[in-house]
Amino acid sequence: MIDTFNEHRKRFQEQLVIDTAGYHYRFIRHHMPYSIALVYVAEMGVNLDTFEKHLRESDKIIFLQTNLCAIIFDDANEEQGLKAAENLLSHVQNICFTKHLYMAVVTVNSDNNEFQIVHDLFDLISYALNHNMDNSVLESSQVIKND
Repeated sequence: MIDTFNEHRKRFQEQLVIDTAGYHYRFIRHHMPYSIALVYVAEMGVNLDTFEKHLRESDKIIFLQTNLCAIIFDDANEEQGLKAAENLLSHVQNICFTKHLYMAVVTVNSDNNEFQIVHDLFDLISYALNHNMDNSVLESSQVIKND
């Protein structure tokens, strides 16, 4: 499972940076926050199109693979981004009830750029996979660091 996800990471990380560039420009220029959620379902055959009908008009879903997508929560700070991701997960859990769904969310701030945000998202999903943290939303404060 982790090997498959790492292949997705190699293939889609750069693309996601490109797809979020406009949102990051608005953050730099106009201080408009945004959060990004990355959703990965370990099993194939899951249709993530269902997520789209639970988003606000200003949010954007980016389909990377049939079982992998990113969701940009426009004009959402850290608290709002986490809440939006948790709400979305609660709406779609019925279709993914027997699946291993992993979701992570990161919010832009002045200390990170679009490359770091995307890198952190993929790291969080890897962490969730390694620690069997499926069917919940993971954000960076939940990661236990071994020093």
